[in-house]
Amino acid sequence: MGIEWYDDLAVGVDTIDNQHKELFQRFDALLQACNSGRGREEITRLFMFLNDYVVIHFREEEKLQRDCGYPEFHAHRREHAVFIGKLSELEKELVSEGASLPVIVKTNNVMIDWLINHISKTDKKIGEFLRREGGTPL
Repeated sequence: MGIEWYDDLAVGVDTIDNQHKELFQRFDALLQACNSGRGREEITRLFMFLNDYVVIHFREEEKLQRDCGYPEFHAHRREHAVFIGKLSELEKELVSEGASLPVIVKTNNVMIDWLINHISKTDKKIGEFLRREGGTPL
């Protein structure tokens, strides 16, 4: 079982959508690695990637929101902070407990659930706002 990007998640901003697709690919790689018994190896790579990538992604997404006067910017930014906190907690568990099956499963569940819910409920509002206000997506 994997996780795939589907077009209903598209925000309508190419830069953001492409970054979301990359996140889906990385989580899918973890799921595929788990299915073939390589989850312990892949989870470390995922955290190394996420530590850098989410900073870049969130910065670009928040810049877009500021630049277009998105009214829900502060609430959206708080959601990003929550994600970073969850990522940090999971990484601490990885360090203290090792790449155990419970840590891998919890990481999959928490991160994938957050990713899908955040994109489908919160990020899509950015695209709707841009279309409604006549903004130009990147």
